[in-house]
Amino acid sequence: MFEWNPEKIRFRIDSVQRSTFHQQIARVLAGKFDDPSSVSLCDAGCGLGFLSLALSEHFKQITSIDISPLALSVLQRETTVRGIRNISILQEDLLYDPKVIPGLYDGMVFSFFGNVSEILQIAGPRCHNRIFILKKNDHHHRFSVSHALREHDSMAWALKDLREQGLRFTKEDMSIEDGQPLRSLEDAELFFRLYARGEDKNLITRDYVRSLLQETSDDEFPFYYQRPCIFSILTVDMSSYHHI
Repeated sequence: MFEWNPEKIRFRIDSVQRSTFHQQIARVLAGKFDDPSSVSLCDAGCGLGFLSLALSEHFKQITSIDISPLALSVLQRETTVRGIRNISILQEDLLYDPKVIPGLYDGMVFSFFGNVSEILQIAGPRCHNRIFILKKNDHHHRFSVSHALREHDSMAWALKDLREQGLRFTKEDMSIEDGQPLRSLEDAELFFRLYARGEDKNLITRDYVRSLLQETSDDEFPFYYQRPCIFSILTVDMSSYHHI
């Protein structure tokens, strides 16, 4: 399970404030409803909540749920600063201590969170319309200096599980630039060490990290690690799901 800490939060805020990643996803999801302004949507495992913020511009009501109080404090601060009133924030362990209200949502979003079995366990009693599963469609971890392979929750497994469940779904492939702006080479080393995936951290040297970066004209962020997020949106028709 991904765990937030102050450094990871700092890096992610630096990134999303200079990216349209979440806004692009929100526009795609809004386009899947005839009238999104009448739709109640749940952002399950919302993390820092930047997708929730983007979704709130299109949908009637967003419920943002995560297990991490540290992550949710970022979303709470952002909604207060921006004066956003259509986001409800809940701290909840969706898998092991769910507070289930049947049929509550018109749609649910699972953004790089959970495998298909876990997602259906969560969504089954909560949503009878459609769910959106965002899954990485890349064989390697994006911020691994040694291009470490993904071992779990691959797109192939997700597709296999959905088909075995007999669920109706569509798949939309996407690629959106979502790299990392960096304040210094020292910061870049820290970033890659934070996101190392079981690899030898001796590989993460100042010279090697420098070779991965682009120089920018931004005094605050003089370096940038360019990396697209390659993923797919699986839109699942929950009316075809029969919970056992």
